[in-house]
Amino acid sequence: MKKKFHFIGIGGIGMSALARILLQRGHEVQGSDIRMSPLLEELQKEGASIRIGHRKEGIEGTTVIYSTDIQKENVEIQAARELFLPILHRSDLLNDLMGVQKPLLVTGTHGKTTTTALLASVLIEGRKDPSFVLGGIVQSLKTNARQGNGAYFVMEADESDGSFLKTKAFGAIVTNCENEHLNFWKEPYLLDQGFSLFCAQVQNPKHLFWCSDDPRLKALKISGVSYGFSKDADLQISHYRVSEKGICFDLSFQGEKYKDIFLCLFGEHNALNSAAVFGLSLSLGIEEQAIRKAFLSFQGTKRRLEYRGEKNAIAVYDDYAHHPTEIQATLKGLRALKNVQMRQGRLIAIFQPHRLTRVRDCWNEFLNSFEDADVVVLTDIYTAAEAPIEGISTDFFYAAMKASLKEKLYFFSRSSLEEDVVSLLQPEDTVITMGAGDITKLNLLERKK
Repeated sequence: MKKKFHFIGIGGIGMSALARILLQRGHEVQGSDIRMSPLLEELQKEGASIRIGHRKEGIEGTTVIYSTDIQKENVEIQAARELFLPILHRSDLLNDLMGVQKPLLVTGTHGKTTTTALLASVLIEGRKDPSFVLGGIVQSLKTNARQGNGAYFVMEADESDGSFLKTKAFGAIVTNCENEHLNFWKEPYLLDQGFSLFCAQVQNPKHLFWCSDDPRLKALKISGVSYGFSKDADLQISHYRVSEKGICFDLSFQGEKYKDIFLCLFGEHNALNSAAVFGLSLSLGIEEQAIRKAFLSFQGTKRRLEYRGEKNAIAVYDDYAHHPTEIQATLKGLRALKNVQMRQGRLIAIFQPHRLTRVRDCWNEFLNSFEDADVVVLTDIYTAAEAPIEGISTDFFYAAMKASLKEKLYFFSRSSLEEDVVSLLQPEDTVITMGAGDITKLNLLERKK
């Protein structure tokens, strides 16, 4: 039966994915957001009704969908309650959408989007016709969601608000566990307990793949299949190497040796992500050649070491990395690529910190995350509308970063960032913008020096 849904904050990457699934199922979809974006323009073309700004009018007769970021004071939430409309958190809608399809979940502090996208791509290549919902746009598919008619529903399982515990997975990948989103979890041991419970809920341990290179996951003594570079991993990565086109490695699993697995991505973290996908896909009965073919054609997701172009012999990349470990892994991967390309210039990281709570919780880790960069440019913290925290500010953070990074650190305000960065660049430099805020809008390729 056709229904009508209203999304508060429909322009969010996760919310837009759910809206797409509903549209593909023939439902009526509308939503609000604070500004127009290319993503919203695409949703409009697909049939969604979009309005800019939040107001109480126009939501009558809908089921209202909200995310954790939506405050209870939001005018549309209040109006929905006054009208006694059905109100669902996005995670509850996602559970409803799965229906009888078997959930394949990917969770972890880092790597969820790339891993989920790769898993969905393998299942498509293996003719399993999965549904999928992602937290990013798959480059080769040009979308973050699709309604499929096969047995599986592939999705990211969000640990940030505990909603990953709502779904009992048929199969799962757990990439890592680090201190993140402690504004929700409060204490690290509670976060560990959350991951332990998630793993315990997976229906069959042979379809649960977890990273044994991660010490916190290893300490949880998870039942399932471990993967990693470590010698005791059930699914072991070896002979890892890098070329200008991507990474290549071997896998040992269940007495078999899978040689020369190639992926058009960079970084050891992507070897880990793809190893997990390779193993889970085999356990689901996907043929090896289909997995390899999907790996060869996979172009990654937007904002994950995304190549933006080159101008005046300056190569520009963009990445969503906003946690210290993500920053380290991305810069290490980019450094390796730069080396095989034999580019002589500097590796310049332009970093926009994201959320005051994350800066507070990961303060010391941030100071040691930029070892592979030759130059680091810091700009203002993107607060994401968080309330001020005493002692946590751009000025204080810059002072701490300067004490650690010394002369290789620069600070440019967000308002003049493009102009100031362009004046710093030299031929042969490799530049990467990093962060989860609006740093992705930086357009260094169009700016003239």
